[in-house]
Amino acid sequence: MLETKIHKLSELLSHSSIPYLFVDLKSQNVLYCHDQIKNLLGLNFTLPCSMDLIFEDSNKVSSLLKQRPNQKENYQIQCKKANLETLTVSAQFSSTDDVLNGFDEIYILYIQWKQITETVHLPQNEGLEIPFLITDSFGKVQFANTRFLDFFSITLEQIQKKSIFDLLTLPEPIKSDLLKSNIKHDIDIHSGLGEKQKFQLQSFVTPNYSNGINNITILLLDLSTLQNAENTIRYGEEKLKTFFATINNGFVIVNQDATIIEVAPIFKFLLFQLLAFEVGENIFQYFDVSEKNRLIEVLNLSITSQTTQRAEFDYSLLGEDRTFEIKFIPVRKLNPNDKKVMLVFSDITEAKRLDRQLIESMKFASIGEIAAGLAHEINNPLQSALLYLEDLITVDETDPNERKNILQKIEAANLRIRDLVKALLDLGRMESPNRDFVSPYYILVRTSELVEVSCRKKNIQFTRHAGPNLPGIFVRWQEIEQVLINCVVNSINALSEMEIPRENPRIELGIDFLRSQKKDWVVFSVEDNGPGIDDDTLEKVFLPLFTTRRNKQGTGLGLSISKKIIAEHGGEIYIKTKNGVGTKVEIFLPAHADENG
Repeated sequence: MLETKIHKLSELLSHSSIPYLFVDLKSQNVLYCHDQIKNLLGLNFTLPCSMDLIFEDSNKVSSLLKQRPNQKENYQIQCKKANLETLTVSAQFSSTDDVLNGFDEIYILYIQWKQITETVHLPQNEGLEIPFLITDSFGKVQFANTRFLDFFSITLEQIQKKSIFDLLTLPEPIKSDLLKSNIKHDIDIHSGLGEKQKFQLQSFVTPNYSNGINNITILLLDLSTLQNAENTIRYGEEKLKTFFATINNGFVIVNQDATIIEVAPIFKFLLFQLLAFEVGENIFQYFDVSEKNRLIEVLNLSITSQTTQRAEFDYSLLGEDRTFEIKFIPVRKLNPNDKKVMLVFSDITEAKRLDRQLIESMKFASIGEIAAGLAHEINNPLQSALLYLEDLITVDETDPNERKNILQKIEAANLRIRDLVKALLDLGRMESPNRDFVSPYYILVRTSELVEVSCRKKNIQFTRHAGPNLPGIFVRWQEIEQVLINCVVNSINALSEMEIPRENPRIELGIDFLRSQKKDWVVFSVEDNGPGIDDDTLEKVFLPLFTTRRNKQGTGLGLSISKKIIAEHGGEIYIKTKNGVGTKVEIFLPAHADENG
């Protein structure tokens, strides 16, 4: 019986433009639910069903109904969607006492969602710069904002006596559609002063839930303003295209499989012209297998760590060897499964050439620092060799053993001179751009031969140490040697220029093996007991051209270039210091188990 009455009642309400449902407080069930509400919430259930399936807080809804609320007042309640999200809606309650005799705990809930409710309150926005008005479904003006009234030179009392068709001259098809559906149409309108102006009319049909009659909101958009905005946007787009066309970069968006999703339309970037990247292709298809795998590793690291990564590669274009850099920039999305990365390609051939020049200038600055000490070191064995040679010439030594002993001393002195000169020549020689698999101990010994001479000249105790079982490193070893020499020279200068000299000045050069962050590192260190570095200076030591020795021919390039060299080798350089106690520089380089890395 109840089911039959509800069915008939729902048929009577079927003409309503507002979705509704029936609630039984006694059983705490929803007896009927409009299809629009089901679709909105994404629910699929049979009726009757528990109120908990639809309402976030069914107790609140029950409490409101028991209070016999005002039927014309809107109440805010929350409904549950199938994906467990909540949706705030506005509801009006109506009793069914008059229709369903004997079932006084059954209520009708008319539901409207928040977005519609907000549209209804548009007349309250007096600050809106766009002329607009609201009519009922017969075209009678209900409200107009100040901009609209000023344009037509009319008062609100005057306009509320008029129809929209008294104010606007509209074609017949537009007139009939205006009160029924949302439209957009360009029209010429004469202002209250007789001036003609072109507008775009946009209308929106919105329901009025207090009386069941639709409202029509009409906006007048100044087409000259729109055109100016469109021109501004077009100008901005052209400027952006010009900007992208003039910068020496290429931009590509790829997914986690390195498949191209989008390529920026940049025509100047030579690499993109010749390789012709296309959407759907693998971005690294033009590289050999080892290079491709290396770049994919960097791509995966950028995605997993959500940090910007860099990688370099060499490529021959038009018969010329060039060097490129790729920046891997993760594109952050709300959806964590949407893993995209922007690749920014840059031609750094010229920058690398300038870097080489800077490294060379730093190298010769270091040679100048140690040359005086080496001259003294060469002079000692040379004088010894000359004395032995003079003794051999002037004294007719007949004892073969003694003659052999003298000759061996002369040979040792000359070998020492040869090794020092060779080390100095190697330091000044232009190094190979290729990396070699070398023993870190080899670099330690070479560096020590060059710097310990300068230390002795300054009366600084020089020591070195090397940990056991050191793995090899894959580097341009001349550059690493240069970095170490630069660090030792800095320590020598710091110690020799102290206002109050140390009683026992010392410098230690060492190598150790360290496993950190699941990676193996070879760590070079240069430690001194000099004056240390204060906090303010420590923040600036790696900045280009920063130096505390400007009045002593300091260039400020040493540490900045050293940091760049180590970064290019995939390493890091750190400075540990205590003002007044000493400084320790640590240089981390990736360890390699064998020559194949």
